[in-house]
Amino acid sequence: MNYLGKMTMRKMLLFFVFLCSINVLAQSEEPFPLPDSLAGRLREFRKNDFARAEALDAAIRFYQEIDKVQDAKGYIRELSSLAYNLKDNYYIALSDYYLAIYDLDRMDYEEALYRIHKALECVEMLPTSGRTERLTARLYMALGNYYSDKRMLSESYDAIQKGLEVAGENDREIYLKLINNLGNVYLKGGNSLEAERLYRESLKLHKSLPYRNMATIYAENQNYDTALIYTDSALMYAISSYDTMSVNHFKGVICLGKGDIAQASLYYDKCLRGVHSCSDAFFNSVVYQNSAYISMEKGDFEQAMALIDTAIMIADEMNNVHRKLDCLRLKAILLSEMNDLENSLKCMAEYSFTRDSILVKQDNERFLTHVHDYETGIIEQRYEAEKAIAKQRQGFILVIAVLIVFFTVMTTSIFIRNRRQKELLLKQELDLKNREVTSDSIGKIQSNEMLNDIIEKLTEMEVRTDKDMLPSVIRDLKTLVHNDAKKDFDLHFVQIHPDFYQKLLADYPRLTQNELRLCALIKSNLSVKEIAAINGISAESVKTARKRLRKSLNLTGEDESLLSFLSKY
Repeated sequence: MNYLGKMTMRKMLLFFVFLCSINVLAQSEEPFPLPDSLAGRLREFRKNDFARAEALDAAIRFYQEIDKVQDAKGYIRELSSLAYNLKDNYYIALSDYYLAIYDLDRMDYEEALYRIHKALECVEMLPTSGRTERLTARLYMALGNYYSDKRMLSESYDAIQKGLEVAGENDREIYLKLINNLGNVYLKGGNSLEAERLYRESLKLHKSLPYRNMATIYAENQNYDTALIYTDSALMYAISSYDTMSVNHFKGVICLGKGDIAQASLYYDKCLRGVHSCSDAFFNSVVYQNSAYISMEKGDFEQAMALIDTAIMIADEMNNVHRKLDCLRLKAILLSEMNDLENSLKCMAEYSFTRDSILVKQDNERFLTHVHDYETGIIEQRYEAEKAIAKQRQGFILVIAVLIVFFTVMTTSIFIRNRRQKELLLKQELDLKNREVTSDSIGKIQSNEMLNDIIEKLTEMEVRTDKDMLPSVIRDLKTLVHNDAKKDFDLHFVQIHPDFYQKLLADYPRLTQNELRLCALIKSNLSVKEIAAINGISAESVKTARKRLRKSLNLTGEDESLLSFLSKY
């Protein structure tokens, strides 16, 4: 390989190492091991219930906190399926939130935005509680990150502000994370003063994180000197030995970007002294790989080979083919620099084989992802269908309830009305019977008085043998008969027409008792002879009385008969 080719390859490799290392906590292909406590909870709670959902949530949060959300992929999908099986809106929204974080991490922005909005819609249906508000704030934080990645800074600002309103200062962890993210928005928008103010406020959560955020942005823009200033501040506030190592690693990456191999070597030497106490195998592998590159650039090929072999060994132990692929590429170049072309070609062949296996695995994963999405889609459709059926059932129950209430009210109303009518009829019947009893009593008294008077007259005739008293006795007997007929008629007429006399007197108050009785007889459609028999008078007298009645009723013409007139009452 000629000198020009070697220099071109070195430049390409330097650029590749810088891009791969710009984020020290890059995602590994295989899941990072869970702490024993979380792994124990998952083994303990295996049933598809809420305890399992809580254990899955704790495991996913662990991966999220160490920026390895890709490693939580299987747990997120299990939580999503479990949430729909449990039909619990909170866990449905929570699983959609984690899916959105997963999609944001792999830059599937369209799917992430869909998940966020779907989760927000689901959260709106939940009752207000601490965990609901916390989830809502996290969703707005994710939405802000989406807009920030898309350089939609105004929308990102609005989403973060909504998250701050929901979280409040009661939830300090999320509140300060939102403040830090808001600082990122201001920094991207060119307002470094406001960004610095917000970063200083977020120092209450993690003093090293805001400075590292600013250093990362400046490094990505190749403003390496400013990035180093911020990494110095981050190193000052590093809490743990791991934080110190990660900042030194980041400073080494920046120096590699500058092309300052000597300074980068100093920082990576510090990292190498601490890798034995670091449990993050992925981080250790990156440190060994970059240290191998630095040794190669310094011409120490033997040291470089030992370091790169260690990096490959760690990648194999993790079963992380992506990490191994990066190391194999560097080892092939190193062997080429050592003029060991045979082993370099073998290494390249192993690199090609590993890359092909990754592609096959990615194809299988894409297939499994499609299967999972299909199954999840079916579960979601079933869940939505069940919700629609439940809604229809609720509507049907509501209609039935309304109808029951309506019929109950109507039945009660009819019952009350019928009871009132019965009570009124009973009262009327009672009043009628009272009138009958009263009328009968009075009639009997009058009849008895008249009979006693006739008996006295007959007794007197028997003593005096006075024939002149006989016509008087006969007249009294006729009167008694006629009075009984009148009383019987009046009694039956009032039963049939209880309001007749009252209505008639309202229009014609000057009518006499005889005229009123005559009106009743005419209304009953009795003939002149029948009226004469009841009243004990002649037919001519009845005709004369009818003429007088017409005058009293102001019926001057002959067009309307008394019967048709009185039928109105």
